[in-house]
Amino acid sequence: MNGNAVEETSRLGGILVVFTALVSSAAMAGVIAAVQLIIYPSFLDIPDDSFVAYHQWYSEQITKIVGPLMVIELGATLLSLAVFAARRWQYLAAVGAGFVIALWAVTGLAQVPQHNQLASGYDAEVIENLIRGNWIRFWLWQGKLVISVALLAAFIRSR
Repeated sequence: MNGNAVEETSRLGGILVVFTALVSSAAMAGVIAAVQLIIYPSFLDIPDDSFVAYHQWYSEQITKIVGPLMVIELGATLLSLAVFAARRWQYLAAVGAGFVIALWAVTGLAQVPQHNQLASGYDAEVIENLIRGNWIRFWLWQGKLVISVALLAAFIRSR
C-alpha cells in the first residue's frame, strides 16, 4: 500500500470509530429519555402485588438493550481518544470519555443498588430517589450525544 492508501484506510477507520460512538450515544440518549420520562415514573403506578415480577421482567429486558449499547459506547469513546490524539479536538474527546466514565460510575454506584432494593418489593421512596438520581444520567447522555456530533463533524472536516 502506498502512503495515500494507508492514510485513507486510517481515515475510514477513524470515521467508523467516531460514527459508532455517535450512534451508540444517540441510542442511549433516546433510551434514557424514555426511561426517565416514562418508565421510571410508571413504577409508581405498578400495584404492590405485581411489582417484583414486573421489575424483574423490566430489568432483564432493559439490560438486553442497554448492556451492549453501553459497552459499544465505552469502547468507541475510548478508541476516539486515539483517533483525536494530538489533534485540535482531543480535549473534547477527553470530555466525552469523562462523561462515559461518569455514566458508568453513576449507573454502578447509584442506579444499580436502587434497582437491587426494588427487586425486593415496591418502595415509593426508592423509586423517587431513582427518578431524581437518573436526571444525572439523562443530562450526561444528552451532553455525550452533543459531543459525539461535534467530534464527527470535526473529524469529517479535518484533513
